[in-house]
Amino acid sequence: MKINARQAQIAAIAALFVAPVMVAWFMFYGQSGAGQIAGAHGVLARPPIPLGNLELPAGGDAGTEAQLAGRWSLLYLHQGACGQVCEEALKRMRQVRLALGKDASRLQRVFVPLSTGNDNRDLTQAFPGMAIVPGDAPGRSALLERIGHRQQGEVLLVDPLGNLVLTYPPAAGADGLFRDAKHLLKLSKIG
Repeated sequence: MKINARQAQIAAIAALFVAPVMVAWFMFYGQSGAGQIAGAHGVLARPPIPLGNLELPAGGDAGTEAQLAGRWSLLYLHQGACGQVCEEALKRMRQVRLALGKDASRLQRVFVPLSTGNDNRDLTQAFPGMAIVPGDAPGRSALLERIGHRQQGEVLLVDPLGNLVLTYPPAAGADGLFRDAKHLLKLSKIG
């Protein structure tokens, strides 16, 4: 079968319209892994997971508005006493919040214990402003049930409506978390 000049022109014009769509599709779905979106550093929760409105101890970054819903939140999940790895992760979360500058007040940090055994109230002096959920807090077990099985040391980014949006593995750096938070805060009109 021979292709004449007219058929070649039609094919070239069709390629002009189809090629950008194919490139965009590949860039969005082909390069990002399962559960990730191109440009995001965390793993996207698809669909977002509603976590409800957990009451937080007063005096954290949220001030008197001590609840999960209403502002962007970074939740740090930990089991047992907070050691060196835990403290480094909490320092990264603090740095991310401070690096947001004028938007820092829109983001709160929350320490969520995975078990009820340890009392981590001593972290309030080392990390002022961070809300520490008591192991016996009402709603904590419901929150843990909603987020499902998670690793110790994971950081969860929760939107102002109380939905889990992005998760970060225990060894995630502050740069990716900062970039995602900054981008989401820029796009969001709530929280």
